[in-house]
Amino acid sequence: MKKKIAAILLFCMCCLSALGAQAITVTGLETETIERVWAGNKFFARMEALTGIAVEPVGIAQQDEYTSMLDQMMRGDIQTDVLFKADLTRAQEIALLDSGAIIDLSALIDAHMPNLSALLAAHPEWRDVIALEDGRIASLPLINEKERQATMWINCAWLEKLGMDMPQNLDELTQALLAMSGADLNGNGKHDETGAELIGGYEMRWLLPYFGIVADDYHLARGADGKIVFAPELPEYRAFIALLRQWHDSGVLPQDAFTRVHATALLSAADEEIPETAGMLLSVTPYTHLNAKAVMDYEPLLLAGPDGAVRWRDLLGAVWTGCFAVTSRCQEVEKALAWVDALYSEEGALLGYAGIEGEDYTINDEGLWAFALDGNRDISKLRSEVLMYTGVAMPGLYPADFVHRVDSELDHHVFASSEKVRAVSERVTQAYCLNTADQARANELALVIGRLVDEGIARFATGEVELTDESYAAWLDELRSAGSGELAALFADQ
Repeated sequence: MKKKIAAILLFCMCCLSALGAQAITVTGLETETIERVWAGNKFFARMEALTGIAVEPVGIAQQDEYTSMLDQMMRGDIQTDVLFKADLTRAQEIALLDSGAIIDLSALIDAHMPNLSALLAAHPEWRDVIALEDGRIASLPLINEKERQATMWINCAWLEKLGMDMPQNLDELTQALLAMSGADLNGNGKHDETGAELIGGYEMRWLLPYFGIVADDYHLARGADGKIVFAPELPEYRAFIALLRQWHDSGVLPQDAFTRVHATALLSAADEEIPETAGMLLSVTPYTHLNAKAVMDYEPLLLAGPDGAVRWRDLLGAVWTGCFAVTSRCQEVEKALAWVDALYSEEGALLGYAGIEGEDYTINDEGLWAFALDGNRDISKLRSEVLMYTGVAMPGLYPADFVHRVDSELDHHVFASSEKVRAVSERVTQAYCLNTADQARANELALVIGRLVDEGIARFATGEVELTDESYAAWLDELRSAGSGELAALFADQ
């Protein structure tokens, strides 16, 4: 009799628990320019169907409002269980952990996230990236092993019109870009072609691999002995600046290259016909600078350095941190982690990147897929109502194998080009390789030194300062006084 009563009580308690269970509150930053309302987006309902875990999503569209919420969390006012598309910097991760607003996930991943755990076991270096120096893990990442890389793209259609081959060295490149400048190769009668459509010192520094220098945003590179050096100290760096001066004076570069910013809008095949004006440009993909119909005209330009080796800079890496965190308010941490762990499988990731087969995309007999679009739903509507991958990075695994099977010749061209670049790309310093104090000092130094480097490049390239042994040495002395040697020393052991 007692056993029967106990069973009845246990059953009643389970029912009451089920009735009282609430959806996990998910809040994040939504910066996508299309109108995406999380509460109505099918992604969350589909994730519930996949995982059996209900969430209550709230997307915050304003950066200042989202930042204010994070500040309130650090003061103990926590109104959400989870931060999704969290967009957390490393400093914010540490501050949120130290204040008790979010929890340390380091001991929970292996226990409750089989998909992510398997990925980290196969790539231990990824765990090093997401972990803080003391071993705590504040947030979970987006993992993309095939992230597209920024590269120089050259207009091969124009080369063909000029009867020129793909340049193999800097002299040939200079001659090709000179021939393209103002040659009316786009046929609009305006002679508005620019040889190298590069704006500002940052874009021009991507020419450095052609001089054998792979430098990062700290202006650090590796010398012949493999040790970290301050890139402008290398003799090839002066040759790079001399080329910029030559290009500026000859018209290869826009005359206002150091004073204007890009005003190019995002284009698509549906936009009005906008003629190509760039012989060479820097971009992760030409989509961002060109009408989609012109993208096929451009190929990545990978020239060998003085030693004959082709190198490039890995801009983004495979791991994007700060995408997902669990707050100390969350009462069902295991469920929250199980929910996001689904995104580290292709099945879950596809919900955010493509939707559901037969409803949002189709696969043809050749195994290629395409979005299911019609007069009632274009790609913008699909992104706003179904998909989540645009805007702030979402956590999970980028389903590269699937995405690269898209039924699009244009996309295949861009993906294949990106793989060529990736094959020769390298990183100078690893993400988060410094301790907190050294990283803060590196950031402080880089803020001053970066400005001096870009200003120096501009002054030499435009002729405001004549490039001589004396003027270059004086510039290096200015950079040393600003701490360039200290900056390189901080990364010396990397």
